[in-house]
Amino acid sequence: MLEVKDVQFSYHQASKAQPLMRFDLTVKAQSITVIEGPSGIGKSTLLHLIAGFLTPLHGDILWQGQSICHMPPAARPISMLFQSDNLLPHLDVWTNIAIGLDANSRHKADNKMMISQSLTDLGLAGMDRRRINTLSGGQQQRVALARALVRARIPRILPSSSDPNSMRRSLVLLDEPFSALDPDTKADCLALVKHMVFSDGITAVMVTHDPADAKNLGAEVFSLKLNS
Repeated sequence: MLEVKDVQFSYHQASKAQPLMRFDLTVKAQSITVIEGPSGIGKSTLLHLIAGFLTPLHGDILWQGQSICHMPPAARPISMLFQSDNLLPHLDVWTNIAIGLDANSRHKADNKMMISQSLTDLGLAGMDRRRINTLSGGQQQRVALARALVRARIPRILPSSSDPNSMRRSLVLLDEPFSALDPDTKADCLALVKHMVFSDGITAVMVTHDPADAKNLGAEVFSLKLNS
C-alpha cells in the first residue's frame, strides 16, 4: 500500500499567489489509481514527490508501511514513466530498455526474455537494434513504457539482501504515458498495464487527461482540487 500523509510542497515560498500544495492519498497494493485534475493543480508534482525527485516540506510517504522519504530516487521501489520519454536517442531500443537493470543479476536470461516479451507486447518486435532517433514519437513512447514495465517486473539483486523481491520496483508511476499514441496502440498499452497489475502484483499510479482511461483500466480515481 502507498500512503501519502499530509505532504506539503511549494516551488516557491508559500504566498497567496503560490499557496502550498497539500496531498493526502492512499493507494491499495496491486491496484491502479488515476490522478485527475486541471492543468497546474499538481498531478505531476505528486508523482515526482513519490518518486523522490522533489522533497516535501512536511509530511511523509510510505510504501508497505515503511517511510521512503529518506531514500534517494534510485533506491526507491519505483519505476517511473515521465511525460517526456527520457530516452537516450543515440542508443538502441534494447539498451534503452535494459538501462537500470542489475548488471550482476543472477537472472540475466530472464531479463532478456522479459525485454523480448515486452517488445512483442508493445508491437516493437524486431526493432531492438534500432536507434531511438530513427523511431516515430509513438514508437519512442512505447519503448519508454516497455522500460518502465520491465523495471517493475525484474527485481534488483542486492548483496545485502537475501530476498531479491525486497527490492522489486513494484510501484509504477505513469505521467500521461499514452498522449502520443494512436487510439489502437493506446488501447493495447492500457490493456498491458492492466494485465501486469493483476497478474504480476504491480501497483500503478497514473496521471491522465483522458477520463476514459480510468474506466478502461478499472481504476480508482483520485481528484486533485485547489486548496485540497
